[in-house]
Amino acid sequence: MGFALFHYTLFVMLVSVLASATCLSSYLVSRKRIMLFAFFGFLFYFFDVAWVFQGDFFTEDTAGLGAAYALVISLSLVVTGCGFLTSFWLLLCEYLGEARSVMKVAPAVVFVAGSLACLLLIPEGNVRSFWFFFMREAYLFWMLLFVAVWLVLTKSEDERGRLLRHRVLYIALWVLGLCVVLEDALVFLVPEPVFIGPRAYAPERNFSENVLMLACAFLACRDAVRSLSLRFERPPMHGGGRQEELIDANLLAYGRRYQLSERECEVLRYVLLGKDNQNIASSMHLALSTVKVHVHNILQKTGQSDRQALSRDFWKMA
Repeated sequence: MGFALFHYTLFVMLVSVLASATCLSSYLVSRKRIMLFAFFGFLFYFFDVAWVFQGDFFTEDTAGLGAAYALVISLSLVVTGCGFLTSFWLLLCEYLGEARSVMKVAPAVVFVAGSLACLLLIPEGNVRSFWFFFMREAYLFWMLLFVAVWLVLTKSEDERGRLLRHRVLYIALWVLGLCVVLEDALVFLVPEPVFIGPRAYAPERNFSENVLMLACAFLACRDAVRSLSLRFERPPMHGGGRQEELIDANLLAYGRRYQLSERECEVLRYVLLGKDNQNIASSMHLALSTVKVHVHNILQKTGQSDRQALSRDFWKMA
């Protein structure tokens, strides 16, 4: 079992660092802050797994250090746990356009305070271990509930469409998060601990959490590679404001889906910004009739009836 767990842990660490490097590459090319936060998230998770890895396989070298070593490991897990969870929380804030500083900082403060309270106020044992690790799931559930409230309260159909596009991922995160809690409860809280497979060997390693992070790493790498391939074909256009950033981040992929020409993508960008044909013609130094032809071709290729339907279709993909 130790041999299999050793290589399994190496695999999780390898995926984490590869996902981190891929997201960093995507950020350096596209300057999408979402990818920067993903980079830090997977990097912190790499070190989080590394700390547990050390505890699993190098216990003999630290056996004489006792409670002091256990406290150092616990504090290290608070730092790495806060690091990767807060990175993904900031990623979510960036995606939703949440700009309030208090909202960005408060969850991290609550997580650290709650984790330290578990270490200081609950006697050492399985109950403390459960609540200490439960703080991570509480952070995850906070993020998922925040998305649900945002979806209910938003008045923008475009924003609602963007969120609903990820509904399968959202449900999967709830399921995996609940599996993490269940796995810890079976190990730490039942009268006679139920050790699930390899957790008899490494009770502090949660495999449901690993699966959750591996799934997120796969999705992040997929989006990063897609962004890198599109930017290789054509550098991104630069604009100002959040709306323009979102348009520029998804315009090339949308154009590729419907086989729009480069010029049609440029016209589409102005359409999504709400400009009429005359303004587009002036901005692009084209004849008004030429712009009308491009808009007609865009609507025809995308199968949309008018500009409003075209905008809704675009933001479903964004």
